Amino acid sequence: MQHPDIERAMRTGYPFQDISFAGSEPVVFEPEIDHPIEDMFGSEIQSGDTWFEDKQGRIVLEENIEDYLLEVVGGEFFKAKK
Repeated sequence: MQHPDIERAMRTGYPFQDISFAGSEPVVFEPEIDHPIEDMFGSEIQSGDTWFEDKQGRIVLEENIEDYLLEVVGGEFFKAKK
């Protein structure tokens, strides 16, 4: 034997219930993300993008690694000659 409320719901469907409240804003549920939204250069990080975090907590998207090396680390790029 099932609970009477379950049997009634199976026979008649779920009752309509207005859960809105006067003056309240609707609740919007956003999916959780497991990555930062943007990197230190303002580039948006999308699902599937590759990024890293340095020891100071700066987030850098893979496409901005060169900018990071130049601006933060102070590195210089050289090209080998033949």
